[in-house]
Amino acid sequence: MSSLEGFRKVHRATPFLRIWTIIVAVLAAFAFNSGASVLSFIWGVVTGEYGFAVLPILLTVGGAVIVVALAWIITGIWWKAVGFRITNEEVQLQRGVISKDLRTARFDRIQAVDLVESFIARIFRLAEVRIETAGGSDSAISIGFLRKSEAEALKRELLDASQHSVATTPAGVPAEPGVGETVVVESAGDVLVPQIPVQRTLASTALSLATIITAIGIVILLFVPFGVSIAVPFFVGMVPAVWNLIDKSWQFTATQRNDVLHVSYGLANRRKQSIPLGRIHAVKLKQPLLWRLVGWWTVTVTVVGYGDTTQGGTSKILPVGSKELALKVLEAVGPLNSADIAESADPSHMSRPQYTPPVAARLLTPVDRTRQGVTLIGVAGAPGAVVVHEGRFMPRMSVIDTSHIQELTLKHGPIQRILGLSTVVFNLVQGPVGMAASDLSAADGKELLNILRNRKLPALESAPLGQNSLD
Repeated sequence: MSSLEGFRKVHRATPFLRIWTIIVAVLAAFAFNSGASVLSFIWGVVTGEYGFAVLPILLTVGGAVIVVALAWIITGIWWKAVGFRITNEEVQLQRGVISKDLRTARFDRIQAVDLVESFIARIFRLAEVRIETAGGSDSAISIGFLRKSEAEALKRELLDASQHSVATTPAGVPAEPGVGETVVVESAGDVLVPQIPVQRTLASTALSLATIITAIGIVILLFVPFGVSIAVPFFVGMVPAVWNLIDKSWQFTATQRNDVLHVSYGLANRRKQSIPLGRIHAVKLKQPLLWRLVGWWTVTVTVVGYGDTTQGGTSKILPVGSKELALKVLEAVGPLNSADIAESADPSHMSRPQYTPPVAARLLTPVDRTRQGVTLIGVAGAPGAVVVHEGRFMPRMSVIDTSHIQELTLKHGPIQRILGLSTVVFNLVQGPVGMAASDLSAADGKELLNILRNRKLPALESAPLGQNSLD
């Protein structure tokens, strides 16, 4: 009996799509080394300088056919060892020829299911399904490649199975509210972020720091003979950063339905992500320096299970947009309502901060001191949310529900001790949003720490009988 009995197969072209960059590099090297001689031969035939040699051409074409056939046979061995299936409790992916690797994701541990269409896969109308689990980005499972229609059907099947896992525990007992919270079925939903115009994507990229540094570097390299040893590392470091800005905001759109945020974006690599709002812990609004000329903002979130990045994914749920749109997104995914935002969470300035750096802090933050502050929102002594403002030239505002703060750290650096200052660091789940109440007076730092220590924490989920709680 085959070890893949009952498993579904990925597309036969998958091995080639996995290594397509290597194939392109080999073809480019061949063309570079033989291009001149081939062109010379063709020109000789056209001008009649020498006769048409059939044998060398046949040998070349025959050799290429043999190489392709061998590659097809070898990759077929790998392809036959790869398969996936969906059971009553989990999705499984098996692969490996010499050593077998079986990866599984239980439905109640799935954070999100994304549909990924890389550039080369889009040419063949194929796609990949990426399953984000509670273990973080390293535990993600990628199933692909599949025909796009099949991949979309698989995504819906996984979302349906995940939704069903919320209703019952593994033992078949009705789950308590909030236990096993996970993604739900994707649907059209209400538009939260209308499709970002291409002109705005290109303009925002042109006004970004990475693009400006790249442009300045190109100008310098044109007039100063630094050589290849300087130019290549520079372009390798900067060009991908600029491309990433374009790719992840290209035709970006976001819809919200049933407490799930569905985002779609991508130029070369098209991606559709489904993010449960309950998995969003912290939100940050930021306005890069040159974007102040046009009033644009970006909104970034930390999603539980995603970590700092996902492979090709994005943590920006508004790559570029107006301040009004950014606040609309904040209200949809954050812990604040419209009244709280209007009163206390204007990202461009502080309205009523309870904690700000004292005059003594001007030695440490001479530029931003009057733009730094912490605002507590909710019941006095037991706030439900924290808003942190910072930055004069590049305004930034971070917001978090106090229940999502994992730990708190009170820090006193050597200079801070001399000046009687302190910093309260909010230890959050891994992600792009970091928060801290910087350079407060020692008394204010201790008071803020004590208030947040009394925050309301979510109840711990108990594992079903006989199940390890660390699974």
